[in-house]
Amino acid sequence: MLAFLEGELVQRSGNTVVLQCGAFGFRIEVPGSTLQKLPELGAQVRLWTVVELYQEPGGRGEVRLYGFATEKESQVFELLRSVSGIGTRTALGILSAVSVAELRQAVLSGDTALLQRLPGIGRKTAERLVVELRDRMLQLEVEEGGLPSSVYREVVAALVALGYTRGEAEAVLRQLVQEWDGEISVEALLKRALQRIQR
Repeated sequence: MLAFLEGELVQRSGNTVVLQCGAFGFRIEVPGSTLQKLPELGAQVRLWTVVELYQEPGGRGEVRLYGFATEKESQVFELLRSVSGIGTRTALGILSAVSVAELRQAVLSGDTALLQRLPGIGRKTAERLVVELRDRMLQLEVEEGGLPSSVYREVVAALVALGYTRGEAEAVLRQLVQEWDGEISVEALLKRALQRIQR
């Protein structure tokens, strides 16, 4: 229906903002992660949107808009809501508590302990998140530590195959990304990572 809205940020109240697009003012609910990235009032903003038709008890319906700073956040919001036991409020709470990259990593690694620390998530729901979203999260291309996830995965996998632990691989990648000033490629990162680990 709506992919995104772009306009002037005219109001902020709690987790709700109003975006003026032409002659229309759209009231949009956003997670904490998006709220932190928003500029001052009066600035131009683009929010990726998800539309929900909410039916109140008694038959009265209303359209609700949810906005996100990035397209990836909106995609993950939809993925979360597809899991049994996770509704709109819980999905927004999760995206307020962790980044998309952190959530993706927790799901892919089966870290149910971390998932259970998220608002509204118990043991069974954490297990469902891992089972139902692992394959779909694998398809999601996100930045991990400043790297495209495909590059990150390949370098970590190569280092693990060479006998290093995943923890060692991730630690050295975090260091390298902070220092890196050249073109990022799997080959270049792997070469530099091996030099660093072997010191």
